[in-house]
Amino acid sequence: MSSERAAPLIWDTIERYFALLQAHAPAERMREAMLTDDFRTGFVDGLIWQGEQGLRDFLEARAEFFYESHTVEQMSRPERLPDGRWRAHTRLEFFLRHRLDGSPVSDTFTGKAFHVWEFAPPLEPADAPGDGRSAEAPDDAPGDGRSGDGTDGGWRVAAQLVEGFAALDANARRLFSQPASGLNLDDR
Repeated sequence: MSSERAAPLIWDTIERYFALLQAHAPAERMREAMLTDDFRTGFVDGLIWQGEQGLRDFLEARAEFFYESHTVEQMSRPERLPDGRWRAHTRLEFFLRHRLDGSPVSDTFTGKAFHVWEFAPPLEPADAPGDGRSAEAPDDAPGDGRSGDGTDGGWRVAAQLVEGFAALDANARRLFSQPASGLNLDDR
């Protein structure tokens, strides 16, 4: 598959990922819908949450946000990696809102984030090891796709890592001030 053909599929995968994240979907639903078993998220050169427990910890760390939006503004040309996965870089604008316990007002966090992503595409029949399926055969091979083997028919997110930030407001600067320790909501 060419980068040109992969780009809209990857963009769609990112949008589906953020739709689930913004809906505060539970870890099980996210894993079932679109994440690989080895999914990792966090900060390049900082804290990385990985695998099933890592996903749970990541979602718990950001559970205080009761409203959020992520708008992808730009995506680099996707590149195929030697292992068959794909990598792309994005720039997005984010808006997060949370309320301190007992506070009548909420805090907002805004800015731009730069991410590097990895994606596991569905396997094409010719790529599936020893399954002997033809292009017309139904895609009912065993497996749920979470391993990134693509047998579920959809693209999956294998990694979403923050490379950097820009235009952060004061709250977002505080939240992301220590990438090695994750999100700093308690540093108020």
